[in-house]
Amino acid sequence: MEAEIEALRKEREEKVRQIAEKRRQVEELRKRRIERQQQQRQAKLEPGDLNKNVDILVAEILGGDASKAKASPEGPLRELREKSRAAPAEPGERSLHFQQELCVASVAVEPESAEHYERSCQTDLQGDQIESGGGGGGGGGLSRDFKKQNTSSVLMKMADRARNRVIGGGATSQEARTARRAQGEAAAKEAGNTAEAAKEEVKELTAEERKQVESQPDFHAFFDRATLIMERALGQDSWDVSLDFKSISQNDQDGDGGNSDVMKYVGDYIEDRWSRGRPVTDIQFSPHQQEMFIAAYHQKVNPELSDPDGCMLVWNLAMTSRPELAFTAPSAVLTARPHRFDPALFYGGTFSGGIVLWDARSKAGPILRTPLINKGHAHPVTAMEQVGTQNATNLVTASQDGRICVWSVAMLNQPQETVDLKNESKARKDPSIMSLCVPENETNVLYVGAEDGSVCQVHIHGQKSGITELYEGHEGPVTGIDMHPRQSDWGASADASLDLALSSSFDWSLKLWRVKQYQSPVLSLDTYEDYVYDVRWHPTHPAVFSSVDGEGHVDLWNLNKNMEAPVCRCENPNAKRLALNKCQWSLDGRKLVAGDSEGALSMYTVERSVAQPRNEDFTQFQDRVRLLKPVATRSRDGGVYGDSRFAPSSRTKDH
Repeated sequence: MEAEIEALRKEREEKVRQIAEKRRQVEELRKRRIERQQQQRQAKLEPGDLNKNVDILVAEILGGDASKAKASPEGPLRELREKSRAAPAEPGERSLHFQQELCVASVAVEPESAEHYERSCQTDLQGDQIESGGGGGGGGGLSRDFKKQNTSSVLMKMADRARNRVIGGGATSQEARTARRAQGEAAAKEAGNTAEAAKEEVKELTAEERKQVESQPDFHAFFDRATLIMERALGQDSWDVSLDFKSISQNDQDGDGGNSDVMKYVGDYIEDRWSRGRPVTDIQFSPHQQEMFIAAYHQKVNPELSDPDGCMLVWNLAMTSRPELAFTAPSAVLTARPHRFDPALFYGGTFSGGIVLWDARSKAGPILRTPLINKGHAHPVTAMEQVGTQNATNLVTASQDGRICVWSVAMLNQPQETVDLKNESKARKDPSIMSLCVPENETNVLYVGAEDGSVCQVHIHGQKSGITELYEGHEGPVTGIDMHPRQSDWGASADASLDLALSSSFDWSLKLWRVKQYQSPVLSLDTYEDYVYDVRWHPTHPAVFSSVDGEGHVDLWNLNKNMEAPVCRCENPNAKRLALNKCQWSLDGRKLVAGDSEGALSMYTVERSVAQPRNEDFTQFQDRVRLLKPVATRSRDGGVYGDSRFAPSSRTKDH
């Protein structure tokens, strides 16, 4: 507050100084105007000389003796009257009837140059200007002069016009301009004085008044918003938009996994009140603002009475220690998604089986919750996706009891459809869903990862709803599954059967699947020494994906360079090898966020060649994928699992 008061005081002093400067300029202009008026008066002719010149002019017109003319305009007029009485006018001869000549003279007035004014400038003629006929009056001013003087002679008209040319021609127009300028300066001075008088004096608040103001809710809302904007602006400096990584040399392209220049650690996003001590359960970037992303959190290990069971935070890349928004939930939040078509809405799946809806325009708590009904979820909701278009969109959720529900985003009181996954084989129990993925532009087919290590293709509509395909290859719960997002960008020449899926599991491995060709994985990556918790395809590069494991490693893979080891492995320098639960790419592919078991979100950036692939990268990846064949799967009885490959009969004849 003291800084603001000091700023207002300096602003007031600056305005007072400007007003004083304007006053000084007005005074100088007034002095210059007085000097010009004095010079103009000295240059004027005497009235006697003017009358003498008029008499000589009239005498020359009438053909008389100019030397005998008196210095008065009445002499020629008397002469004209006498001649008119002595000699009456003949027919066709011009009459000297002065009353008739008045009308003719009023029409034949010689036009004078008119003054042009701006809208912001107005002026009034003074008494001496009216008498002299100058100052922008034009022909209308001359007519008013004739009416006041009641003149009936054309010669008087000529005399007045000559006087106007001599006296008012150069002086009055200059005086009018000077008067207008002075009037404008006076108006500016008056406006400045009014503004200065209207401005209230800055009053410094006392301690009691300041405490009273700070306790108001409106002040808290304003202060929170103002500080948020300032932190957001200051945080922009921490991101160097011109930063470019060192290009990969030819020696580094062998894929030894030691090239740390491809991906670099930037910083952590954590907040003491909301996120510290809570495991991160989900991460998603906003489809509306590229700098915004959300994170879902589980319950604290040692919660206080005021701590909510679960929360969801909206983060900004520019602020590392303060979230943009914080939402609470009555149960631990296991998954969260921003609304694809409304930036103010967010969905969350909770441990209690409820689906919650948050609104950024409302309070921190959910505005809608699904009730506990038979058709809904009664077990923890582990995954959700929003499918469809803006006019026809649905929310698909999955729980650990193997139930998939389809909800209308405008009505969460009951699901539109419910699908319970069942295994046809009696020797295997029904799948418990751990992860879920929906291919792009798909509303009926989705893929789920189960607790028993299987990957299932599921139809949620039609007569064949439920499990339609079963893929076996993992020996532990499938923690993450992701479909390739860039198949539509490969062009018309791309093989339509290249429907690729990646999966991660507790069996310390990653699997690559061609879901429309084989029921076994076509590539197995077994370089890990702990649980692999999540895997995500890169949004722009066809051959790049990332994964996180229980040892705190963030691995960057590029199948065009190496199909056995990651091209880069990073760790958080501030963490104590904490397990990383989730990872997610930004929409532009330049940033990767990973969440750990203590509530910290680690940010990594990749070099430009990864985010902006070449056309050759797409072609090379297609060629490599077409050569992949299913690998031998581990038998349930404990057979050998190696790199041996075989080519079983595929589902299509051309393979």
